[in-house]
Amino acid sequence: MRIECTTTFLDGTDRFEAGDIRTVDDERGARLVANGWAKDLSGRVATGEPAGNADLNIANSRIGTGDNHG
Repeated sequence: MRIECTTTFLDGTDRFEAGDIRTVDDERGARLVANGWAKDLSGRVATGEPAGNADLNIANSRIGTGDNHG
């Protein structure tokens, strides 16, 4: 299946960039299109709506380390 990515996302170890046109196996392509992350260039699979924003907001943290002998 040929897909066009509508957003940037990771799938396993593969990074897909918005605007990329890729050929993937039909099962994987159908899942990506159903999730709304890509569209099927042949038009056989309807593009789904993304469930929401999955961006991570990671706060910096500091772990106090040192010697404590007492």
